[in-house]
Amino acid sequence: MSNDGRRQITGLLDMVANIGLRLGAVATGLALAYLLYVIFGPKLAGIKNLNAEEKYALLQSIGWARTMLRYGSIAFVLGLCIRFFQEETIGLVLTLVGAGLYFLSPSGFSSLTLGSLKQSEHYLGIVNDIATVGLICLVPGVLLLVRDVIMRIIKRFTAPIEPPKSESESEITRKVHKPKPYEMCWDMAVCNERSRRFCQPWKKRKPCWQLKSGCLCDQDVIRQALMERDRAMGGDPNAGPKVADNRPKVVLSAKQKRERCKSCTIWIEHQRQKFRIVTPIGLVAVGAAFAYFYRQLYDVLYKLLGNMDRFMSFLTYRQEGTDASFAAQGHTVTTLAMICIGVVLLSFAFRAIEYMIFELEI
Repeated sequence: MSNDGRRQITGLLDMVANIGLRLGAVATGLALAYLLYVIFGPKLAGIKNLNAEEKYALLQSIGWARTMLRYGSIAFVLGLCIRFFQEETIGLVLTLVGAGLYFLSPSGFSSLTLGSLKQSEHYLGIVNDIATVGLICLVPGVLLLVRDVIMRIIKRFTAPIEPPKSESESEITRKVHKPKPYEMCWDMAVCNERSRRFCQPWKKRKPCWQLKSGCLCDQDVIRQALMERDRAMGGDPNAGPKVADNRPKVVLSAKQKRERCKSCTIWIEHQRQKFRIVTPIGLVAVGAAFAYFYRQLYDVLYKLLGNMDRFMSFLTYRQEGTDASFAAQGHTVTTLAMICIGVVLLSFAFRAIEYMIFELEI
């Protein structure tokens, strides 16, 4: 596809996203405000006292508002997903908002209204629609969280290796053998082959990140490699000014050496290799631990949600049929909550591994 075609598609998506965001936000906001007014105002509580015409008008407006809420939230969430698709936080925000609306709406509204409207089918329909808005946010939020983890893994695993800026491409000999899962500095494709014979890590068989000295940072090694290059090219390495050789050597502290290592191509590739090894191990370990403790966590969460339901029933003076009410949907709600917890745990585990290796440089 040509660049013009891509720009046209991108422009069309941006236009659709902007329209969805604006219209969806307006429709969702107005509908939600009206429905909340209906719930907490005198309209729904006094519906029995209205005449037929007033009751018909109220129910018709409630129906329109519920329709606006459903379709407006779909347009708004769709616009958010398109407009902020590359943002890493959009998935987490949608997941948290969706989980809050979906899992807490029924009990929350019941406690706020003190259970006075619990028998009203119109009240239950409004609360179910608000919970549905939570589900509309929750599903794409979880998918975006999974997408974020996958994209981060792909980005880290496929990051290109760039040679250091201080050397030209011709001064770096690329290895043609298949890279090992975990390589020493002299095995890496970024190792300077010309300098390796003078390098202490190569002689001592200890990687440069342990000795804090190597072929890309040690001045003596680089100088000897340049002299060797001059000899190979037929030049006289002893000719020319000796100013560079007569300059006093700069003795770096351990902290300065660590800072220098952070910008070294070999060190960066070493961190990438650690990331490639640790990431699958960490994610599998978190997934295995979650699966191993799934039943215990499920039972704890089920009891917690049941206690919350009983507590809300106590606040709303609803004592009869409480256990049966929760049992009817308790397992479904608990399973959905466990799925959300599992996805969030995997996402945070990946972010923790990435932060420790690339930020803390452990």
